[in-house]
Amino acid sequence: MMIFNPFLKVVWLVCAVLVLQVHGDVTDAEYELMPPIFHLDNFDQCMVLGEKALYCSISIQLEPVDSKHPSQVWKITRKVISRGKNYRHDRLRHGVCVAISCPNLSANVTFFKTNHKLLKTELSKCYTKKYSGLGLKSVVTRLHCETQEPVYDIDIYDILVATILFILFVIVVIGSFYEGCARYKTKEEYDKITKTTTAGRILTCFSLPKNWERLTSINNSPDAISLRPINAIRFYSMCLVIMCHTCMVAYAGPIVNPQFFERMTENSMNMLVVNGAMSTQTFFLMAGWLLSYHFFLTFERRKHVRFSYIVIAFVNRYIRLTPSFLVTIAISSTWLYHVGRGPFWHKLVGTEFRHCRMNWWANLLYINNYYDSKHMCMQQSWYLAADTQLFLLSLVIVMLMWKYQHQIKFILGIFLATSILIPGMINYAFDYDIVVRAYPENLYNMQLDNRHWHNTYIPAHNNMSGYVVGLIFGYLFYKYRNQKILTKKFHIAIWWIITWGLPLSMIFLGVPIYKDSYQHSRTIAAIYAALVRCLYVLGIAIGIFGVSQGVGWFLRDALCWLPLQVFGRLSYCAYLIHVALIRVRGGLLRTPLYVNSYVFLNQTLGDIAMAYIFALILCLFVEMPVSALQKLLVPQLEERRKLISPQDNKQKLR
Repeated sequence: MMIFNPFLKVVWLVCAVLVLQVHGDVTDAEYELMPPIFHLDNFDQCMVLGEKALYCSISIQLEPVDSKHPSQVWKITRKVISRGKNYRHDRLRHGVCVAISCPNLSANVTFFKTNHKLLKTELSKCYTKKYSGLGLKSVVTRLHCETQEPVYDIDIYDILVATILFILFVIVVIGSFYEGCARYKTKEEYDKITKTTTAGRILTCFSLPKNWERLTSINNSPDAISLRPINAIRFYSMCLVIMCHTCMVAYAGPIVNPQFFERMTENSMNMLVVNGAMSTQTFFLMAGWLLSYHFFLTFERRKHVRFSYIVIAFVNRYIRLTPSFLVTIAISSTWLYHVGRGPFWHKLVGTEFRHCRMNWWANLLYINNYYDSKHMCMQQSWYLAADTQLFLLSLVIVMLMWKYQHQIKFILGIFLATSILIPGMINYAFDYDIVVRAYPENLYNMQLDNRHWHNTYIPAHNNMSGYVVGLIFGYLFYKYRNQKILTKKFHIAIWWIITWGLPLSMIFLGVPIYKDSYQHSRTIAAIYAALVRCLYVLGIAIGIFGVSQGVGWFLRDALCWLPLQVFGRLSYCAYLIHVALIRVRGGLLRTPLYVNSYVFLNQTLGDIAMAYIFALILCLFVEMPVSALQKLLVPQLEERRKLISPQDNKQKLR
């Protein structure tokens, strides 16, 4: 039997490594000894206790009772939190019904409703008693309490927004009825009713049937057919963005099994989520592409380009983007908070409400990615701000390209080099990590407390490369749209490799980066930060260009499928509204959620469906009417707007 001992020892060692690899030298059995990070008392039961209804969301800092001789549980906790990829298990996030969780405080609940300082002290004592057997003492560091009364009353802003939305609804109903009735007339009578009077033209702009036709219309011109992949990629990228935000809100909410997120970066396939935030770069790429293509198409037979065209293009872009944006901001800063309640409602929905009340104006100026970004209204709107800033810069670039056409390579080379150098230099100067880590504690606070995210992820100057690559390929498409370049099998083979290889390699480079064995290098981190965005969008750009040349087989079929043209056009509104819907879903949770891959996939598909359903409503009621009104009321800008301003990532290729 002795001869088997070495073999058994090896087997035991391998098994031990497999068990211990997740939490260092902490086994799963030891892990379960720690107090639960998330716990929620029954919120609805607490709210029916009458005068004793007091439900508090609290953050609890755990400390050892005896720091010189800490308990076994504290030693385990200290080992677990020593790894950055784990939650801070010494910081509990609990929702407690005071009268139930701490019965000794029940008699004084009414007093505690107005004395939160004393309540924090008493809850600290209550939790210290609860965990004293584990050798731990507790200090309540944050506290938000709710009673039967709403936290925020309906105010004048809520009433104003509701009134405006009701008026809009009435106008849409009247416009739909007006234009719908005209459809039963002859074509001559229809044109007379809808086109001869100012009132008729304005009402027709709000007609749901008319706007549905505009939304679903298909342009079969050669250039529009070649550019169909853009709308498809817009939709697929939007789905990936929603998936990442679904995951982010799940991180920010209560879960039963925190190990799932702590182990997430150890699964290579999870890099599509963990490192998939680069998908936003495709929107910059497509914006630059369409701007460059339409600009040169417009001015190819003109001798002069005046500076006023920049103003015209920007004004028209602002008019098209802002109304839908404004409606979403208005709802987020008013009625969104009133649609529900829950233990995490104040954190997930209330944060958005308060930030929008505070900084809504920065969004409308498209400076929210630089101004007080820690309290940004609609956190995902950083992209719109960066996109607007890069749109202005790109207008200057394409004017320089048009004016100095013999120097186009030099101009684009300078701006491309600049777009690569800036993020690399910033990363090196501040010695940032190689990526913005998607670790639980960062995402629990939605990255808002992460200086690395604020300084490298959302600024326009760090996202230039996607736009510049778009300008390059938009110009190439304009020059070679009537020529076939990819004709040899060798070229097509290289195209397939680059189209799939570059974007996926940039995403899956996260695998070694998230390994425990990864050693930080300031230089390597700077090189990665400089190149990763550019190489990612380069692969996507080459893919789109190849499909526009007729290459792609099944990929071309997947990108040119006609229904995706409609979903692509809805993606702007989906981008605006999807985070609010995800926050509401998370805020309504009554118990911590058990998370696994199936649950996550289920939530993602549900969030995508809900986002596009509400996007359709926003598009038909706001975006489409505004677009029609713009064409009607600003006729002198129509030709220029249509050709100069591709409206970035919501260009309607009809």
